[in-house]
Amino acid sequence: MSARARLLGLLLLACAALGTLAPAGATAQTGPLAFSSCSQKQLVFPAAGVQCGTLTVPFDRADPALGEIALAVQRVPASAQRVGVLVLLAGGPGQPALPILEEFLAPLAREPALRGYELVALDQRGTGQSQGVQCLQAAGSLKGGLPQYLGACGAALGPTRAFYSSQESVEDVDALRAALGGTPLSLFAVSYGGRVAGMYAREHPQGVARMVLDSPVPLTGTDVLDRERLRALPRVLDEGICGAGACRSFSGNVYGDLTRVVARLHGHPLRTKIYNAHGRLRSTSVTESELFDLLLALDVDPGVRELAPAAISAAAHGDAAQLARLAHSLREEAPTSGLTTPLASLAVEAPESDSQISLGLLAATYCAETELPWSSASAPAGRPAALQSFLASLPAGATAPFAPTTIASISGLAICEDWPATPPAPPAPTGISATPTLLVSGDDDLRTPYEQDLTIAAGYSDLQLLRVPGVGHSAVSTDLTGCALRAMIGFLTGGAVPASCAASGEPQALPLPPASLSRVRPLRGDRPLVGRVAAAVALTLEDFYGQVGSSGGGLRGGYWALANSNVRLHDFTDVQGVEISGSITAKGVGHFTVAGRLRGTLEQKGLTVTGHLGGARVHLHLVVT
Repeated sequence: MSARARLLGLLLLACAALGTLAPAGATAQTGPLAFSSCSQKQLVFPAAGVQCGTLTVPFDRADPALGEIALAVQRVPASAQRVGVLVLLAGGPGQPALPILEEFLAPLAREPALRGYELVALDQRGTGQSQGVQCLQAAGSLKGGLPQYLGACGAALGPTRAFYSSQESVEDVDALRAALGGTPLSLFAVSYGGRVAGMYAREHPQGVARMVLDSPVPLTGTDVLDRERLRALPRVLDEGICGAGACRSFSGNVYGDLTRVVARLHGHPLRTKIYNAHGRLRSTSVTESELFDLLLALDVDPGVRELAPAAISAAAHGDAAQLARLAHSLREEAPTSGLTTPLASLAVEAPESDSQISLGLLAATYCAETELPWSSASAPAGRPAALQSFLASLPAGATAPFAPTTIASISGLAICEDWPATPPAPPAPTGISATPTLLVSGDDDLRTPYEQDLTIAAGYSDLQLLRVPGVGHSAVSTDLTGCALRAMIGFLTGGAVPASCAASGEPQALPLPPASLSRVRPLRGDRPLVGRVAAAVALTLEDFYGQVGSSGGGLRGGYWALANSNVRLHDFTDVQGVEISGSITAKGVGHFTVAGRLRGTLEQKGLTVTGHLGGARVHLHLVVT
C-alpha cells in the first residue's frame, strides 16, 4: 500500500444511511429499475457517472403481507454497446457494496474492455443504505460487552431477524437481474459475497454468465474456531510475509518465535512500557487474545504485515515494546472492518452508524448459518454449558499454538452467545457449478486461505485459480501490481488468465529499528553520521506508515496524531538521537524537521524524501508496500 493510501485510510470518515422496514402494502418491484442522479447523501465517495436507484422486494417472500424492503442500487451505465452487466457483491456479512463501487469499481468504467458493461452494486438487505440494521435500542448494553449488546440487538429486531439470510440475498440478486432487463449477470463477489454468488450460481444457473470469486467464503460457511486460519499461519508467516529473505535479518523462523511468545502468554501477560499518544512512557501488557487479534489483521492491514514479524521475534527474545505498541493501537482503534469472521474485541464500542459493517446484520446472518456448538433455535441460557462441552471435546492441539478458550473468545461464538433463539437458515445448495468462474486467492490471506480455496475450487467444473503473492484478503483491490485486476478484466471479456501473478519485489516485513544510532547501517555517502541519521529517518517513517488507529507513540519517544486533514508527528523517535517532527497531508506530501545528533529539514513526496541533514544533501526512498 502506498504512503498516500495509508494516509487516506487514516483521514477518511464516511457514514451510512439508516433505513426502516417499508410498510405492509408497499409495492414490490414489477418493472425495470429506474436510475437517476445520486444525491450528495447517497454517495460515500463522490465518483463520476454513478447513478442511484431503489429495488423494492418482499421482506419475507413466504409472507408478502409483512411488507417490503428497499434495496439501494448504484450503477455506472455502459459507455458503449451494452454487452453485459457486472454486479458487485460485498463481504461481511454486513458490509455495504455501494462505497466499494464508488471508490473501486466506478473508475473501471474507463477501461476499454469494460465500456460495454453496466457496472452495478447493491447494498444487500440490512446493510448500508438498504435499510441497514442498526441497534440503537441496544446502545445501553455496550457496557456489558459484545454478547449482551448483540443479544439486546436481536431482541429489538424481533422475529424479523430471521429474514436476513444468505438465501434471501440470493433471491434479491435474482430480483435485481429481472429489474435490469433479465440479462444473465456477471458477478464480482468478495469474501462473504462469494458464498451468495456460489449459491446463486447453483440455484439460478441461467441467471449468471460468469463469476469472479475474490477470497470467497465456502458455501458451508467458515469454521467457528478459525482452524483453517491457524493451519495456514506457518506458511503465511514464513513463506509468504517472510519470503525472499525478508525476515532473515532478525529471525530464521517467525512462526517458531510466535509459538514461544504464546507459550509464555499461557501463564500471564507480557508486561512492558510504551510511549502513548501523548508521548509519555506508560506501563502496558499484551495478552494471548490480543496477540491473536493482532494476527487477524495480517491479511487486511499491510502495515501490520510489515511490522508484526519483527515485533513477534523481538518479544520472543525479551523486548515486547513493539508488539505491545501494535496491540495497543488495534485495541484503541474503532471498529471499521467486518470481513468474514467477526472479532469480539471490535464490537464493544459499536457505532450507531458504520459504513463498513452492520454488526446486527452480521449476527443475524452468521448465527443462523454457522455450525455452532448449539442450535440457533436454542435458548441462550443453555449455551455456556454447550460451549464448555464443545471445547472440552476438542483434540489436543486443535487450536495450537493458542488455547481453545482464547480462540473461542475472539471467534464468532462471542457474536452468537446471547443472540436470541432463531430458526436455522436453509442449508446451502450442494453440487458442482458449471458457471465459468475465476477464483482469486491472495497468498497472505488468513481469513479465506489458499488451502481452503483449493477445496472451494472442487465445486466448479469450469474454474481457473489465480494465486496472488504478497497480497492478503480481497486480492483484486489490494494487489498493487494490478495483476489480479487485469486477470479479472481479461476473464470477464474472454481473455487469457495467468495461473499466478509475479511478486512485487518489495519486502513485506521490515526489521525493528535499532535502539542505538550506532547500530543503524548507514546509507552510502561520504559522512557516516549523515548516512546513519538518514537511514534512521527512513526506518522511522517506514515504521510510522505501519501504524494503525488515529494516534500513537513512537517506539522510543514522541507521538503522532491526526490534526484536521493532516497527520502531525511530534518528536517521533524510533532510534535514539533521531527525532522527527512535522506534518503529512493526505496527498502524501510531508514537511519535517529532524533534531538530535544532526539537525535538518526534509520534504516527502510519495515514497521519496529529500532535503538536508547536518548541511549535507540527502535523498531517501521509503520501502512501504
